[in-house]
Amino acid sequence: MRFSPSTLGWYPEHIEYPTLPADFVVVEDSLYDELWGKPIEVGPDGMPRELIAAPPTFDQRKAVLLAAVDAHLNAAAKAKGYDSIINAALRAALPASPFHDEGIAFGTWMDAVYAKCYEVLAQVQANEIAEPDEAQLIAMLPALQLPE
Repeated sequence: MRFSPSTLGWYPEHIEYPTLPADFVVVEDSLYDELWGKPIEVGPDGMPRELIAAPPTFDQRKAVLLAAVDAHLNAAAKAKGYDSIINAALRAALPASPFHDEGIAFGTWMDAVYAKCYEVLAQVQANEIAEPDEAQLIAMLPALQLPE
């Protein structure tokens, strides 16, 4: 099998091409079989290798952590019969509602959770603390305290 680093293309030897890239190299069939169907890149030796994905950026990791926090907030609201933390917190805007005090508690908790979450993320970005995983971050957040 022939491989061109400039085109990242494979050129079977049994096919006659009118032109081939000048930089093609001959690749063992076993390497071709190993790489078939995988994303590839050119290694330092000029030979094809499986693409080594870049590690996720801080913003990508932050998005995963924030999604876990959102899920945590929503799970607590759903446990009390609401469809989301937003709808639970909205009850705070209805003074005559029998759920008003609970809405205040959910809204206050949501605010405290996000404040702590962003504080932790800022500390991570400033290299003041190690980056927590999802479970560790959730454990660092304030607990929900509902009225009785």
